[in-house]
Amino acid sequence: MHDNLNKPIVLGVDTRDLRIAQTGARTYLTELIHAWEQFPEVQLILLDNERSVYRGKNKVLKLLEHLRFFWWKQVQLPLLGHRKGVTHLFCSDFFVPYFKMGFKTIAVLHDAFFWETPEHYHPLWIQLFHGIGVPAAKKANLLIVPTEHAKKCILKHENFDPNKMQVVLEAAKSFHHPKIGPSPMAAPYFLHVGVLEKRKNLVRLVTAFEKLHAIYPNYKLVLVGNIPVKSQLNDAPAIEQAIVSLGLQEAVVRLGYLEADALATVYTHAFAYCLPSLNEGFGLPILEAFHFNLPLICANTSALPEVAGDAALFVDPFDTASISSAMLQLVESPNLLAELVKKGQTRQLHFSWPKAAQEIHELMKGC
Repeated sequence: MHDNLNKPIVLGVDTRDLRIAQTGARTYLTELIHAWEQFPEVQLILLDNERSVYRGKNKVLKLLEHLRFFWWKQVQLPLLGHRKGVTHLFCSDFFVPYFKMGFKTIAVLHDAFFWETPEHYHPLWIQLFHGIGVPAAKKANLLIVPTEHAKKCILKHENFDPNKMQVVLEAAKSFHHPKIGPSPMAAPYFLHVGVLEKRKNLVRLVTAFEKLHAIYPNYKLVLVGNIPVKSQLNDAPAIEQAIVSLGLQEAVVRLGYLEADALATVYTHAFAYCLPSLNEGFGLPILEAFHFNLPLICANTSALPEVAGDAALFVDPFDTASISSAMLQLVESPNLLAELVKKGQTRQLHFSWPKAAQEIHELMKGC
């Protein structure tokens, strides 16, 4: 153990995921890389191949892309890491090489979604996950999870070694001196940022907003985020149908994916943030809301209460009346709004990417 603690780490990081990762997954990987780049004791090597990733809808090509992903993880990545002399290989997703070729492997287990909602994934993907991904993760030297909730849920479904599984808190996306533009809306608006997945519960959010809009028609709802790559996760058609059926075409604004400056502008001018998600392993938008001094409406499910602490107005995400009531409270109670903003400012001090990077680095030295 003493030798491991003093041996310099040559840290290989699998960056192929940056070709397809959106929102939280992209933030997680890019922020850790940026933090590790500031560590003089870490020799950082970014590992990727030059082949593009297929993101279209052709079923055969999608199937081939799944297979190429596992070829990368199980053959190309370990060979490349070995050739580059890495001592520790970090993968910011569940999938690490089964054969480690002399280096230690670190996997990040963000959540238990593969077990809890397998119907949201391609059947082949689930087979590969259980047949290759899980056995490889069990052989990993270190498993990082974002919350105690995520750890508990994963261990409920799979017999990983709990001693290998360490909680490292995440943090908000770094907005490095963004150029803040004028408000994209003339009216006050509630905000949600995230990929339009079914678990985000946006149909109920739209339905709840309609009840507020009937009383305060000057308020809008702004949805920021891409349509998911995986069709099984895609809730965009149902969201659009809800918007049309409730006559909210002018009141609900979908902005799609936004780059950092535009996203910072949308956050800066928002009235409040809504996170009615049914299931989150962490919930990075909570911290982004705190960063931009927004009052937070948050589901009382999964890891969200663990992350938000006392700095949110919690709702039952399955009950649209609960969500709309919280929206109404914020509109009608400036004191409550100010109290939540103040609590959010305090709560966000618990989270930072340099701190997370340092914790993972220390865990790697001891694994």
